[in-house]
Amino acid sequence: MRSAWALSGEFRSAYRDLHDLILARSSAGKLAKVLHSWTPTSAASAKEIRVRSGLTHEEMAQMIGASRERVTRLLSDLRKKQLIRLEG
Repeated sequence: MRSAWALSGEFRSAYRDLHDLILARSSAGKLAKVLHSWTPTSAASAKEIRVRSGLTHEEMAQMIGASRERVTRLLSDLRKKQLIRLEG
């Protein structure tokens, strides 16, 4: 029974993630949802949140159905607006 509950929870989480990505109309909205999904829930009230990702711009682009160039441009725009800071 516990295995069924755990599997059900994993399915709900995956469904919710796919649903959110499909309903977001713009590439910027989809990228924002992906970036937000990487933040730990315990960091909700923190002034700065650090997220480590081993994904390339190409891999992020594949996740949101956009080109690598578009993801690079979106991340650059977010950086210029000082909403994110990129290191590495």
